[in-house]
Amino acid sequence: MISLRLPEELEKKLSEVAKIENKSKSEVIKESLVYYINNFAKQPSAFELGEKYFGLYKSGISDKSINHQKYIKDALIKKRK
Repeated sequence: MISLRLPEELEKKLSEVAKIENKSKSEVIKESLVYYINNFAKQPSAFELGEKYFGLYKSGISDKSINHQKYIKDALIKKRK
């Protein structure tokens, strides 16, 4: 059993929904929790969201993360010429 305190405004809205649906407030809360939990589990992870983009744009430079300052410096020198 769970005891729950709701802000006054939220409890008013809950009561309105329960009345419209002809259900008890407990039933509305249970259904809402089931819906939330089922949809929460379906949320893709950050990896799943970006997976199709990983490796999409390849520079061909394997040490770019290590020597990035050198590459920036070279690009700036090249731009000045």
